[in-house]
Amino acid sequence: MAEAPSAPPRTLVRWGVVVVVIAGFAGISMVLGPSEEDLPTLPPELADEPDALLERGTITQYRDDGALNYRLRAELISHFDDAGRSTLQAPVLELHDENRSVWHVASRNGEVRTAPGPSGKLEEQIALTRDVSLAQDRGGGAFTRIRTETLTVFPGRRQAKSEQTAMIETETVSARVAGFEVDLASGRLALFSSADQRVAIVVQPHQQTATLR
Repeated sequence: MAEAPSAPPRTLVRWGVVVVVIAGFAGISMVLGPSEEDLPTLPPELADEPDALLERGTITQYRDDGALNYRLRAELISHFDDAGRSTLQAPVLELHDENRSVWHVASRNGEVRTAPGPSGKLEEQIALTRDVSLAQDRGGGAFTRIRTETLTVFPGRRQAKSEQTAMIETETVSARVAGFEVDLASGRLALFSSADQRVAIVVQPHQQTATLR
């Protein structure tokens, strides 16, 4: 017997000023007003306009067990139905895990999209660009802080990665790397080098685990 598909994570939306609300966002489903058959065809000059605009919007997503998965705030969220994506201005992302401290991510711009993951199944991806910061304060003076220009977060896998030069700081070390991957659940970092950017780093095992590639 085929296994029934699991229910998608619950997602809630709050907004300050709604300019247009027509469709959903990464698992959000809204039905407002007339059906699609009754809606007039948009003129060509409006074809590239967003289907929904949320000013000072907040996206809150929960896991299947009811625990908070992430909270995403942005000054402006523009959703495009046909492309299946939403663009973000000044996004601030909080990634929650009951066993670890919250990860805080911020950037100037961003985009939420659905794309194939390593297994080929579609997954939610949050791509952040320009002045990206990723930080976690673990208490007792322990912290991880990363600055880069691009970062892709995979909330379902609790991972994030960048292929751009990044500055990484912890309470014991700092390093400049050509890219990195981080397991947000365990805090494990994989640091990348390139022909132009070598990595030299010493990390205390009880503070942070790192691997070089």
